[in-house]
Amino acid sequence: MKKILSISLMVLSAFAYNLAPAQMKTINITKTYSGDTYAKKQVMVATRLMGYIKQINVEEGDVVKKGEFLFEVDPSDIYSMINQARAGVLQAQNAVLMAELAYADAKKDYDRFSNLYKQGSVSKRDYDKMTLNMKIRKSQVGMAKAMLSQAKAGLDQALAQKKYSKVYAPINGVVVRKFANVGDMSIPGHPVLILANLKSVQARAFVKAEDVRLIKKGQNTDIFISALNKKVLAKVSSVILSGDAATHSYLVKFKFSDKNSDILPGMYAKIGVKIGDKKETVVPYDALTSRGGIVGVFVNNGSKAEFRAVTILSQDGNSVAVSNVKVGEEVVILPPVNMTDNTPLD
Repeated sequence: MKKILSISLMVLSAFAYNLAPAQMKTINITKTYSGDTYAKKQVMVATRLMGYIKQINVEEGDVVKKGEFLFEVDPSDIYSMINQARAGVLQAQNAVLMAELAYADAKKDYDRFSNLYKQGSVSKRDYDKMTLNMKIRKSQVGMAKAMLSQAKAGLDQALAQKKYSKVYAPINGVVVRKFANVGDMSIPGHPVLILANLKSVQARAFVKAEDVRLIKKGQNTDIFISALNKKVLAKVSSVILSGDAATHSYLVKFKFSDKNSDILPGMYAKIGVKIGDKKETVVPYDALTSRGGIVGVFVNNGSKAEFRAVTILSQDGNSVAVSNVKVGEEVVILPPVNMTDNTPLD
């Protein structure tokens, strides 16, 4: 047994270990926030009419172009309104015609009585009665024409409602939500579909109140999209300085630096944001190891290895800021799994 142990020590002592000194370095302080992606350009498509949905031409996930037919509301009630409005216009036109004929007769009587009154053949009382009758008939013509204008406006409104029975895509986009099916009742103002422009997809996250002042519009960030297993570059596009009273957090939005057509609305995003920098003692990432589930490094202590537990403060590239290591102390790079305390390093 002693012979085997001595051979093992000889092998370890003959192994050339790579050492690197711990250094003082200014590193970025980065915090990671959980967020999601969303479409900046998103439209809730509804109808102005109440009625049963007669036809829906799209499903969730369908890509549509601006002006493409989406769905139709049963226009039966609208046709009834149009017919009533047309009947109202005809009735108003007849009323105008009757009023104009009555006025024409009253005008003739007035002209005849006016001449007779000048000749002294009729009394002033009869002349005044003819004058009043003519004025009344003339005002009735004006009232009939006003009613005709209202009837025509009602018809125009009914005809305008007809075009709202068919709904078309207001933007280029994809159908991300569908709230109704054929036969369902549509209600004015209630969305039937939601369209999103995939070229406008951005990311967003809520940050803590103590961090929001440290985040500036235009600064670079890294965003990891877990669904795609990739990291993309982005910039802070806006910081909404109106916090949520319940969570005391603030909404920050991020715009992707490059076109990423594979990023869809609603994807989970881990957003790394630099909130400052500070000087820390750093060691190479490859010096980190673990023993018994404890993360640490092996330090050169009198040419012998000494395992020292550390706390990882932050990471900047291949440099890791750690506690419990002093500047200038040498750490073992890529320590073997069988290295223990007192393993010779010479």
